[in-house]
Amino acid sequence: MSYDGVTLHHILQELKSTLTTGRITKIYQLNNYDLLFFIYAQNNKHQLFFSASPNYARMHLTTMPQERPQNPPNFCMFLRKHLEGGLIEQITQNENDRVAIIDVRKRDELGDIVTKKIIYEATGRHSNLIITDEHFKILEAIKHVMPFEDAARTVYPGAIYQFPKTDQINPFTLTYKEDFFEDPNNFTNKNVRQTFMGFSPLVAKEIIYLFEERNLSMKEAIKHVTTSYNPSIIKGKKDIFYAFDLEHIKGTRETFPTMNQCVDRFYYKRDQINQLKQQSKDVIKFIDHKIEKLNDKIDKLSTDLSKTSNLEDIRKKGELIIANLHLIKKGDNSLTCHDYYEDKEVTIQLDETKTPVQNSERYFKKYKKRKASIPHLNKQIKLAKKERSYFENLQHQIAHATSKDVEEIKEELIHYKYMKASKSKKKMKTKPNYEKFITKDGVEILVGKNNLQNDYITNKLAKYNEVWFHVQNAPGSHVLVRKAFPLSENTIRTAAMLASYFSSLRDSSSVPVDYCEARYIKKIKGKMNSNVIYSNQKTIYIDPEESFVIELRKQK
Repeated sequence: MSYDGVTLHHILQELKSTLTTGRITKIYQLNNYDLLFFIYAQNNKHQLFFSASPNYARMHLTTMPQERPQNPPNFCMFLRKHLEGGLIEQITQNENDRVAIIDVRKRDELGDIVTKKIIYEATGRHSNLIITDEHFKILEAIKHVMPFEDAARTVYPGAIYQFPKTDQINPFTLTYKEDFFEDPNNFTNKNVRQTFMGFSPLVAKEIIYLFEERNLSMKEAIKHVTTSYNPSIIKGKKDIFYAFDLEHIKGTRETFPTMNQCVDRFYYKRDQINQLKQQSKDVIKFIDHKIEKLNDKIDKLSTDLSKTSNLEDIRKKGELIIANLHLIKKGDNSLTCHDYYEDKEVTIQLDETKTPVQNSERYFKKYKKRKASIPHLNKQIKLAKKERSYFENLQHQIAHATSKDVEEIKEELIHYKYMKASKSKKKMKTKPNYEKFITKDGVEILVGKNNLQNDYITNKLAKYNEVWFHVQNAPGSHVLVRKAFPLSENTIRTAAMLASYFSSLRDSSSVPVDYCEARYIKKIKGKMNSNVIYSNQKTIYIDPEESFVIELRKQK
C-alpha cells in the first residue's frame, strides 16, 4: 500500500507547521468511516480528513468539496461535544508506525482546561479513530474491539489505549550501526519489511531496486528513502502515489508541492466511486440487470429473425410437394424429387401422419407465419436496442454522478415505471440538482449530469441566445453558458472542457465538442433520453483534463 509509515511521517510534518495552535471549529461525519474536521489556523480555514475505511484508510488535509450530511450520527455528536472549540497543541507520530496522535486542549463542562487525544490508526481493515483522555483512557472510538473478540488489543470506552506492539526499527532514527547491515543475507524484500517500521511492500521493493539495479549500498538505499521528498502520483497499470518518485515503477508522473495535496488528489476520484457504489448499489444493480436482460432479448429476437432467411426454401418445398403428389404415398416420411428451380435432386422431409396435401399446406403455413413475423421482429429489435441505449446512457451518467444525481436517476426510473416508488418516498423537488461553475471571466456555466438535469437546463432554463455545448455523436452532459456570443476563448475552452469531461469520451483525446445558440436546439419527441437535435453549430477539439475540472470545482 502507498499509505505507510513514511507517507504518514511526511503528512504529519506538514500538519505540524499548518495546524498547530489551530482551533477545531466544526466536525462532520460523512459516512460510517469518514470524518471531516474544520480547523481555523494561521488566519486560514483548513479541512482535515480522516478515514477508517478498510480499503482507503488515511488522514490528510483536503480542499476537495465534500457532501456533508445534515443529521450527525452519535459518534459525530460525541466528537463535537469533546473536541469542537479545542486548540491543537501538538501532532506526533508513534515512531514510524501508521499511528498519529493529536493533542487537543479545551475547557470541559466545569470550565477546567483538559486535554483530549485523537489517536488515528491507518492500519488497513483495522483502521480506527480513537478519543482518549490525557492518560490514554479510551473515551470513544469509531470502531469497538471487545475483549471476547480474541484481538491483540481491546478498544472500547473505559479501557486503556495501547499502541500496536512491534520490535521493528524506526528508519528515521536509524544510526546505521544495527546488526541488520552486517549480514548481506538480510538484504531481501521480506527482511526489509520485517526489520524496519512503517515500510510498505512498495517502498521495500524500491529499496531492493536501488540496491540491486542502482548499486547503492543498503545504508544508502534506506537513507534515500528517508530523505527523499517529491510527492508523486504514478499512473501505470495501477495508479499509486508516494512521498518521492519510485524508480522501479513504470508510468507517467505527476508531482505535487506537498504530501497532503498528493494524497488528496489521489483519493478524490476513488472516494467518489466508493461512496457512489455504497449509496447507489440498488440502482446500479437494477440498470446492469436491465441491460443484461435486453441483451438476451435482442439475441433471441435476432436468432428468430435469422430463421426467416430461408423463407423461399420453405415455400419452394410446399410447391414441390404439390407438383409431385403422384410420387407420395400415405405414410411416407420423405420425398425425393427433381428440383426444377435449381435443376437437381432434393429430399424433402414429410410428416408421415399427414396426407400429401396436408404436408404441402404445413410448409405454406410455416412460410406465411415466418414472413408475417419479420416486421414484428424488426420492430421489437429496434425498440429493445433503443431501450438498451437508454439504460447504457444511465449507466454512463451514474459513472459521473453524485449521490443526489443518482436519486434523480432513480426518480426518473420510477417515473417511467421501471422501478416502484417507496411508500415513504418524498415528492421530488421541481428543480434538479445540476452543477454550476464559474469561469475566470466570471461567466456562469451550468452542467447537467442526468436526463432530468439535461432536460431542465436545455428546455427550461436556457435563453434563446445563450450558448449550449455537447460532445459530438456521443452520450454526455448538456452544458449551458449563461451568456450570449461573443464568448472569450477562455469561456469557450472551459465549457468545452466540461462537456468533454462529463461525457463517455472522458478518457479520449482531441474530443469534438459542438456549440451553438440555444435557439437552434430542438427536443426529439418520443425519446426517453434528453435527446436533442441542433444546427448552426461550431466545433472545438479539446483534451479532457481531470485536474482542470477539480480546480474549477474548488473555485466554486
